[in-house]
Amino acid sequence: MKTFFPLLPVLFILGCGSINDSRFPGDATFVKDARLQSSQGLPDVSLAIVKTAESNTREALFYSGGSWLKSRVGAHSAVLVRHPQGSFLFDTGLGQDMGRQFNDSMPFWLKPSMVYENHQSAQTLLADEIKHRPIQKILLSHLHWDHASGIKDFPGVEVWTTKAEYEAAMSPNAHAGGYIPSQYSGAAIPWRFIQFERVAYENFAQSLDLFRDGSVVLVPLPGHTPGAMGMFVNLPSGKRLFFTGDTTWTVEGFQLPAHKFWVAALWADQDKTEIERSLLKVRRLMQEYPEMLIVPTHDDRAQSALGFYPKFIH
Repeated sequence: MKTFFPLLPVLFILGCGSINDSRFPGDATFVKDARLQSSQGLPDVSLAIVKTAESNTREALFYSGGSWLKSRVGAHSAVLVRHPQGSFLFDTGLGQDMGRQFNDSMPFWLKPSMVYENHQSAQTLLADEIKHRPIQKILLSHLHWDHASGIKDFPGVEVWTTKAEYEAAMSPNAHAGGYIPSQYSGAAIPWRFIQFERVAYENFAQSLDLFRDGSVVLVPLPGHTPGAMGMFVNLPSGKRLFFTGDTTWTVEGFQLPAHKFWVAALWADQDKTEIERSLLKVRRLMQEYPEMLIVPTHDDRAQSALGFYPKFIH
C-alpha cells in the first residue's frame, strides 16, 4: 500500500482514532493453560514467516497517531508452521496469480493505494520445503485479497476458515476491494469450517486447540471482517507468538491502543465496536505477557525482528 488518501488535505487530522482502554472490562479475565507451565512437554513445533511482497507508505496511514514524516514498510506475509502431524500455512500472502487478480478485480480507485512490490509467492519460496513436508492445510485469518491470494497455488489442500467469514466473502455484497472472489471460487476447493468451542483460553471466551496438544490455538478476532481469527503458537522453547491478522496493521495499534488511520479504518474495518474489543483483548494480553511476541500480518518491523523464511523460530 503506497497511500490511502492524498496527504495534504488530511495532514491536520491526527489523533482521531484513540480507544478508551476502560471499555469491555470483562475481557481482562484470563484462563491460563496449565500445559504451558512446562513448555518442554509441548510437541516439536517450529514456524517461519514467509514474506511474499511488501509496500511502502507513511507511518500515519498505518495507525492513528503515527508520523506523517516517517515512511513505513508493510509486509504481505504467510506463516508456515511445522507440526509433527503435518505442516500448514496461516494465510497465503500474495499468490502466483496475484497480478491478474489485482488487475482484473481491484477497483480502479483503490489500485494506486494498494501497490505492492518484490512479489514472490509462498509456493515459489517454499518449493524445496514442500517437497519434503507438503502443506496439509491452509488456515486463514480472513479472506481478504492479500491473505487468500495463494489458495489455488495449493490444489487439493484443505482451506480452513469460519462460516461467518466464508459467508461474508461469498456474499454478492462482499466488500469490494477487500475480497476478490476469483481467489477462492469454484467447487474444487475443499473447505473446512472452524467451530470454536466454548473453552476459555487466556482472555477469549471461545477457542479451538487445533491439535489438542496446546501448541496451536485459534481464537476469534472479529471486527476487521465478521469471521476473522487469530492464532497462538506455543513452542517447546517457551516462546509464545500470537498472529493477529489485520486487527491492526502494526504493533503500535495495540500498544497505544489506536485504530487504523481514520480513512483506512472507515473503509477496511467492518465493525468498529468489535475491532475495538479485539484490539483491547490483544493489548491486555501484551500487558499480561510482556514476553509474548505479537505479530500483525503487515507489520514488517515486527516480522523483520523475528526473521523471514528460511529462518525458523523454535
